[in-house]
Amino acid sequence: MTFFIELPKKPSARLVLKNQDRGIASTNPMLRRQPMMQRRTLALTLLLPLLLLASQAAAAVKTLTLADVEAMVAQKPAEGHYMLIDARPEIKYFGSHLPHAVSLPWMEMKERLDELPEDKATALVFYCGGLKCDLSAKAAALVEKMGYTDVSIFPEGEPGWRKEGNSPWVATSHIKMILNDRDRIALVVDARPFIKYNAGTIPGALNIPFQEWDKLKGLLPADKDTQLIFFCGGLKCNLSHKSAAAARAMGYTDVRTYAEGWPAWKKNSTRAFAMVNPKQEGQAAPAEAEAMVYEGEIGKEEFLKLVAEKPEGLLLIDVRPADEFEKAHIPGAINILDEKIEEHI
Repeated sequence: MTFFIELPKKPSARLVLKNQDRGIASTNPMLRRQPMMQRRTLALTLLLPLLLLASQAAAAVKTLTLADVEAMVAQKPAEGHYMLIDARPEIKYFGSHLPHAVSLPWMEMKERLDELPEDKATALVFYCGGLKCDLSAKAAALVEKMGYTDVSIFPEGEPGWRKEGNSPWVATSHIKMILNDRDRIALVVDARPFIKYNAGTIPGALNIPFQEWDKLKGLLPADKDTQLIFFCGGLKCNLSHKSAAAARAMGYTDVRTYAEGWPAWKKNSTRAFAMVNPKQEGQAAPAEAEAMVYEGEIGKEEFLKLVAEKPEGLLLIDVRPADEFEKAHIPGAINILDEKIEEHI
């Protein structure tokens, strides 16, 4: 709503007022300005309700604290019925974004509205580049006009997430950029067991299995500002997050996780480096290498003997994802993801 207030035109002649007490003419400038001041006061009085309405509209969008966001991303979006949206340019998202966030840049949002949830009650949380960035507020205002009923912003954004010691996630595109750019200093670390790494990994990745962290952490660079990117077996695997936390505790300042990990890399890249060369057609099968048994492990023969004899007190735990366990597993085994083992001890 707009108000137009017509102010008096500038007089062409000097305004002379009568002094009621002395009956003489006065040219006191304060007296001449009184009508104008009264009109300006009226204008401000009429504008105050508009300013109040504007401030109320701005306050209508909820803001979340870091603790709120940390609690939210502890659940997957489908479980928490939310969508966390990065409103920055996509190139920023590739290299560092909040867990479970999707990229929907403000500059492209009007053309990509079909990517928003159909359910208007879904919680939409926007963030961008910190307190000086207004992209998240603009995006929130847009979706509110579309009828979404649970809209909020995380004002501190990606800088606020990292400032408090949380590791951001990276996308597959960021890993590809690292491999293609020799000047980009970063180290990709495979946190999976050696047998998994040996079967295939991201080119150039260093293998530091989380189970052997204390033994192998000395392989990390001496420069604590080196960008470290940890990955493991995908979103259901927690080894990369545990490794990232351990690296932060050692004082590394730029620690990130490639949470989608090995499954996403195999799906989206042809550069899957296998540590063991596959058998070529026409070649004889290579002699089977002697199995390596690490501390805390048992060999194949001993394992098969235990399964066959089933001694009292034997508990077999299959640590693979539930869908793999359901397809096939050793009779009598129970299914607990490796990252959940500690909760059941």
